[in-house]
Amino acid sequence: MKVNRIVLFAAVSFLFAALPVPAQTSPDSQEGDSPRWYSPSRYNPMKLIKRNSKTASEHLAADNDLEIKLTTQLQRLAVLPARTNLKDACSDFKDLTLCVAALRASHALKMDFSCLKWDVTGVKPKPVADACAGPAGGKAMRFDKAIDLLKPDADAKSEAKTALENARNDIKDASS
Repeated sequence: MKVNRIVLFAAVSFLFAALPVPAQTSPDSQEGDSPRWYSPSRYNPMKLIKRNSKTASEHLAADNDLEIKLTTQLQRLAVLPARTNLKDACSDFKDLTLCVAALRASHALKMDFSCLKWDVTGVKPKPVADACAGPAGGKAMRFDKAIDLLKPDADAKSEAKTALENARNDIKDASS
């Protein structure tokens, strides 16, 4: 019986300790101000989750069989031009799926891949057309925003979604 009380006390204490305590405000501070020590981004639990830290080029370099199969598959679909190295095309991309999706979207929408690559990665490729306008401020853009910038008449969200789904399927097929 005594053990149950201790466990109950510990559980209740834990619950109350987890509740946020409203900050006391001084007369000169505004009601919506948060304390200086509190920063929501500082306590973001998503930062603790380690995502795939390999870039697209590193991913392909680590699995030579995947690179060969995926290159052959994309060249057969005419998504990747012949005599083009997939590892070079995917340089500067942080994710292999996004690289393959950009290749697919540029092929489907008849866009210059180097322009789309520049907008999505924020890194200006060496062979880039003069007509390409890079991302504002040199920062990478979301994939659908980059498609919308280059092809305003296209449904950018659905095109991006379709390209990403096809890219995931391509990588899965090449991995098996």
